[in-house]
Amino acid sequence: MSRNTLVISLLLGVAASSAACRKAPVAPPASMVGRWEGHAEVAVNWCKAQELPLSLTIGEDGAVAGKVGDATLKNGRVYPNPGSARAGLTLQTKYVIEAALDGPLVAAEGIKRDEICIPVEVDKDGKLAGAFLTSGTEYGGKETRVFSAGLRPLTKASPR
Repeated sequence: MSRNTLVISLLLGVAASSAACRKAPVAPPASMVGRWEGHAEVAVNWCKAQELPLSLTIGEDGAVAGKVGDATLKNGRVYPNPGSARAGLTLQTKYVIEAALDGPLVAAEGIKRDEICIPVEVDKDGKLAGAFLTSGTEYGGKETRVFSAGLRPLTKASPR
């Protein structure tokens, strides 16, 4: 899939999910609870980084902690995703993680955003799949534009 196709697919799919970020938080299914690690493939063409490290810890109560790139998630919660899938999109998920971001998303490039929405679901292989979309504007420079990326399915880490 070309980077432009990925960007368009991510933006459409995540935009359909963004309304979920204003709903009441929920407890996630047991399969989603735990520590997840992996990478996200950057979908925007104005960022030099091709991927970002990602780690999420999802609690039984729906609280979420972790890091996306160089930013730390703050006050993360799991929400239901009430959106309906549009024809041809594969990003529809049952859940969305919403959190504030503390620190730069990509420190080396000075990219900082305030909030993030991460539509996610445990796939048939037991991995956490989805994408993310940050706060920002549709137009402008890298200082203000929405940042998006597709999760390479995250692997559940062994309990410490």
